[in-house]
Amino acid sequence: MSENLQQLKTIDISESSGQAIKVAFWTLGCRLNQYDTEGMKTAMSGRFAVEIVPWSEEAHVYVLNSCTVTGKADQECRRLARQAKRRHPNAKVVVAGCYAQTQPEALAKVEEIDGVVGNTNKDDVAQWLPRVLGDDHPLLAVSDFEEHPVFDSPLIDSFSGRSRAFVKIQDGCNLRCAYCLIWQARGPGRSRTEQDILAQLQKLVEAGYPETILAGIHLGGYGRDLEPKLPLVNLLENCLIQFPQLRIRLSSIHPNEVSPELLEMYRANSNLRPHLHISLQSGSSSVLKRMKRPYRSERAWEAMRQVAAVVPHFGIGADIIVGFPGETDEEFEETRRMVEELAFSYLHVFRFSPRPGTPAASMENQVHPETISRRSKILRELAAQKKDSFERGLIGTEREVVIESEGEVVGYRNSTTDNYATVLLAEDLPAGTLAMVKITGMNGGKLYGAVTQVIQEAQGEISRG
Repeated sequence: MSENLQQLKTIDISESSGQAIKVAFWTLGCRLNQYDTEGMKTAMSGRFAVEIVPWSEEAHVYVLNSCTVTGKADQECRRLARQAKRRHPNAKVVVAGCYAQTQPEALAKVEEIDGVVGNTNKDDVAQWLPRVLGDDHPLLAVSDFEEHPVFDSPLIDSFSGRSRAFVKIQDGCNLRCAYCLIWQARGPGRSRTEQDILAQLQKLVEAGYPETILAGIHLGGYGRDLEPKLPLVNLLENCLIQFPQLRIRLSSIHPNEVSPELLEMYRANSNLRPHLHISLQSGSSSVLKRMKRPYRSERAWEAMRQVAAVVPHFGIGADIIVGFPGETDEEFEETRRMVEELAFSYLHVFRFSPRPGTPAASMENQVHPETISRRSKILRELAAQKKDSFERGLIGTEREVVIESEGEVVGYRNSTTDNYATVLLAEDLPAGTLAMVKITGMNGGKLYGAVTQVIQEAQGEISRG
């Protein structure tokens, strides 16, 4: 293998060459990144003699699809790049995606990295893959976003290691929140056409996926840039009509985007999963104002109460940032009280991470790290209590689930309920099976259940590696 790697400059990677280039991928960050990784795999397999192999195996090229939401995400990307190079010194290591888009020069200086490919270039595998295989110096393939970019993504039909599929229907963001780099990493907000979304869903249904998650950077902004405009609720309605057998879940929306029309969609359509992830960030209006978020705490309270009232046991998750510059004890208490009083089923708690190039990074009154740690601990403990209370409330109920991979406990498989709880099952059904489950109890903080009905059994494991 090492000899082959050293001869890469002379290898013809066209499909007619008969020589397969082994490429391994690792994805950091959000669901959109996971979808984009599958897009790169599809593009490569359609153009070159490429064999996709697991990250743990020996490959000619290791591609890290990166995230840059926090400094910790950047650090993890660099660690994985160096680790891959240490294990396989003759292989090429490429960092693609959001970190590559926002800090290309810094990444190009990392000795172990052979290629830096931004979000604007990563789908153009015909442009960068041959170059990274043949260049002696680090490849830098990063360009600025066009002023009015068009949504562009290949159609894909599988998700490695996943029994539920993701569909990217929106990309980019126009909000420019004070703490966020994503508008730089992903570019202006843009929506996928309904025709293309329906074509993508058709491929996934044909591949056997029982559930799909519609994802976007600013999902609630979907359709505002299309001509004619297409509101998210109208797209949802059309998808549910076109694919009556498919279960659909939304990824994340803002509190101010929880509209009466969307709530009615949840009441009227059992195939629309009773679960929403709310991009909340804070329960304090003054903090939200400094963050430049497009809503205030009163709207967040109202939205989440409305969602919880749609159906019993509606799953509600949220993102919260702790320690935003200037956050006082009183402002933190507003967030803590919101978490305590509202019906959250889980929380993602993030410590504020100053991102270079954002207004928040240079704000005065940066919160002391010890204070951030203390507040984070308070919210994480409260989040654990909320999760436990929500899940205990499910004991004795019957829920629809998708069977996942092997579970965290030997002899059991994971399953994900319609309202986004994890239930361990003793039945050995293929991943991707749609079933009804009676939730029987909890042990060690984990829910257990038993299958009462198989609705749609997967034809073998659809979560391909």
